[in-house]
Amino acid sequence: MLLAGLMHEFAVLALVAHGVTLLVSRVPRPVPRAWAVTAAAVVTGLVPLVPRSAAQAEQVAWIAGSVRLPS
Repeated sequence: MLLAGLMHEFAVLALVAHGVTLLVSRVPRPVPRAWAVTAAAVVTGLVPLVPRSAAQAEQVAWIAGSVRLPS
């Protein structure tokens, strides 16, 4: 999950989906607890990615609106 999150930020949504699935499926109490510890480790590993993502957003900030190709 950490590798997927480093490759693409939206992959972290899979982590959220797994958490919701655990809550809905009513698994034994140790399972969500172990998942939460692991999820916290993954999110902590992704924290250095946040400043880099913000810097990359500036690369496309100059685009004013939708781009249309000539037909």
